[in-house]
This record gives sequence, structure tokens and C-alpha cells, in this order.
Amino acid sequence: MSFHQDRQAQRFFTVTAALCGAALLLACALSVLCAGSLHAALLEREQSLAASLLEQGVSPTAITAALQCTRPSPAAEALLLRLGRSPRTPFWLLPSVRAHAWRLLLAAGFGAVLLSACQLAAARRFLSMRDRMYREAAGRMRRFADGDFTCRLPHAQDGALYQLFAAAEQLSTALQSKINAEQRSKEFLKNMFSDISHQLKTPLAALQMYAEIITAEPDNAETVSVFTEKSLASIARMESLIGTLLKIARLDAGSISFAPETMLAADLAAKAAAELQTRAAREGKRLTLTGDRALTLCCDPAWTAEALGNLIKNALDHTSPGDEITVRWEQSPAMLCITVADTGEGIAPADLHHIFKRFYRSPSAQNAQGTGLGLPLARAVIEGQGGMLSVQSAPHQGAAFTAAFLVKPPLA
Repeated sequence: MSFHQDRQAQRFFTVTAALCGAALLLACALSVLCAGSLHAALLEREQSLAASLLEQGVSPTAITAALQCTRPSPAAEALLLRLGRSPRTPFWLLPSVRAHAWRLLLAAGFGAVLLSACQLAAARRFLSMRDRMYREAAGRMRRFADGDFTCRLPHAQDGALYQLFAAAEQLSTALQSKINAEQRSKEFLKNMFSDISHQLKTPLAALQMYAEIITAEPDNAETVSVFTEKSLASIARMESLIGTLLKIARLDAGSISFAPETMLAADLAAKAAAELQTRAAREGKRLTLTGDRALTLCCDPAWTAEALGNLIKNALDHTSPGDEITVRWEQSPAMLCITVADTGEGIAPADLHHIFKRFYRSPSAQNAQGTGLGLPLARAVIEGQGGMLSVQSAPHQGAAFTAAFLVKPPLA
């Protein structure tokens, strides 16, 4: 980018060019004035010589011939040297030249002083503006260093200086992004430790109580057996809870790389429901799969099956014996949708905006199973693959969770 595109530099350059033009015009004017002054001095000198010769009785014809003579001679040069007239004689010693010389010097000096003053004024203004701009930029950069990114450097104009300011803005934006990322990371770790600590308090307290009971009655085989089984159940719950939290943490941190494959939607649904059919039968609930068995989708099989499994678990947690859970897949022109619908208690309107929050439990479902992490994990997995998870429900009318995937996912 040329400096001529900088408005301040362009104005300074224009003023400098104008002053250079004025200096050239002044030089031309002084040349004309010098020639006129020289002509006047020579004419005045010739008039003086003619007057002196006429007074001495020299004929006008001889005077005319003398004035028209342009060839110097050694005799004339020797005569003038005796009179103190030589090329080395300072001009101020010649009265006829001195007055004209002083006028020329005064005119040249006045013009030079005027042009120099204009040039200095223009340079002072330009440098003052630049100095003020540099000071403001330095102040704003110091604010950047202190973490205040509300101010902005001037970069709406063209020019090398404004390019530098724009680069500094980009640097500040990168610094701000880094600071924000670090703050989010700290907040994430803080929330993560808080969640783990909060969720482990109950099973740890239960384990401590069970251990105390077993210790107090080591000879009671029935008591030891019962509370050992309860201890193992608490440990399994803790293991499941910690595993789910770590999976969500990895998803939030972006450390999981999905491996998409093209697979049948029917196979994916069967894989997700395989381990839950037994539970559904034990609880007296019907779990059915339905859809076109030829439909395919592109996804990570393991992660997506786990996400769908969490949706099915959520449906089992909020239904009663005799209710039905249906896993249905269908395709539209742009999306393939897998819906997990149930005929259970439904979701209250006040809870719909919170069900995907971690550890959220509806006040009306405090006695239901679950840790409040299944739906957040399912949403993170589905959205992490470019899909979308939505829910439709009304109280006492069941709930339907729909995972929508692009038929042709965008290229990575």
C-alpha cells in the first residue's frame, strides 16, 4: 500500500509539492527581476558616461561609437584596473550596482523566509498529528495489554500506518480470543469439579455408611451380604457417573474425533436398544423399532448408538408399566430423522427449556431413575456430528425426542 493513500501523508505531500512549485515560481520571478535590474543598472551607467563625455566636449558620434563597442581591449582593462574596477571588486563597492543588489537580496530573502515558514508550519502540523495519533495508539495498546478490548485503533483509512494499526487490532483480537478461551477453560474446569464433587457426595456417603454397618456387624452374614451388594451398586453408579462426566468433558473440550460411517438406520437403532430390551421387558414396557430397513445415514456408530441409548433410557425412566417406547426412523428430502417417542408422563412446559442442562431433574420427576446426564450427553454427541436434537412433549401425552441428520453431510 503506497503512502500516497494515507490521507495525512497525502495532504502533507500536496502542501510540500505546492511549496516547491511556489519556490520555482519565485526563482523565475527573481530571474526576471534580476535581468531587469541589471538592465536598469547598465542603462544608468551608460547615461552617466554619456553625460560626462558630453560635458568634456566629446562629440556625440564618438560617444555613440564608444557605447556600441562590445570588444574589450588590454588597454581598457589596464585603465580600469588602475581605477579599481576589476571582476574581483565586491559589488557593494560599486554604487550603481549596490542599490539594485540589495533590492534583489531583500526580495529573495523575503520569499525564502515565507516559503520556509509555510513548509515548517506544514511539517509541524503533520508531525503533531502523527505524534498525537501515535500517543493515542500507544495508550490503546496499553489498555489491550491490561485486558481492556473495548477501545479500537483507527484503521478505517488506507496507508501503511493504518495497515499497522489493523495488524495490531488483529493481534488484540487474537489475544482477546485466547484470554476468553482460557477463561472458558477455567470456568469449565471449575464447573466440572463442582459437578463431580456434588454428584459423588451421595454415593460416597452411602459407601461410608455401608462400610460402618459392615464393620459393626462383621459376623452377621446377611447384613454383610446386603450392604456389600449395596456398596457394589453405589460403586457402579459412581463409575457410570464419572464415565459420563468424562465423556461430556471430552466432547465439550473438542478432544473427541468422530469416525463417521455409512450404516443402516435399522442396525443403529437395534444396536442402541439391544441392552435395554431386557430392562423394558422386566419393567412391563414395550420397546419397538420401526422404519424402512433400507434407509442409511452417515454417523459414528458407537457414539451415535450411545446417544440413542440414552434417549431410550430416558424414556424408560419416565414411563410406567404398560407404556410403550417406539424408536422410529424416516427420511425427508434433506434429513434422516430418528425419533424416540414414549406414552409416558410427558414433560411440563416449564421444564422443556431445561431438560438438556446437566443434572437437571424436573420437580415432578424427583423419584425417577437417572443422573440428569443422559440427555446432555446425547445432545453433545448428535450436535457434534452436525445433527440436531429436538423434543416435543405435553403433560400426560408422552414425549418425542428427534435426532435429525443430514442425508449428505458436508465435507470435512
